[in-house]
Amino acid sequence: MNLEEITEFVDNKIDKDSSKIVIGFYELKVRRNLTDADVLNALYLISTRLMNLGYKVYKTNEKYTFKDKEYEVQSNELLVAIKE
Repeated sequence: MNLEEITEFVDNKIDKDSSKIVIGFYELKVRRNLTDADVLNALYLISTRLMNLGYKVYKTNEKYTFKDKEYEVQSNELLVAIKE
């Protein structure tokens, strides 16, 4: 994914729900047919963009709090971002 695609991808996610963004394994690996290296690169760029927009980013198996409940990023979720 290039920067333009990543920007569009993140913006579409924000349009759907600006308080919590979930990036799933299926979305990147299967639907976009990315290699493992491409997935890692895309996640790095997505994380950077979201942090620049004021989101706290969590990766698989990390715990986070959303609306006063504690959650854990599931194995099928590559990244969860919460608006601070």
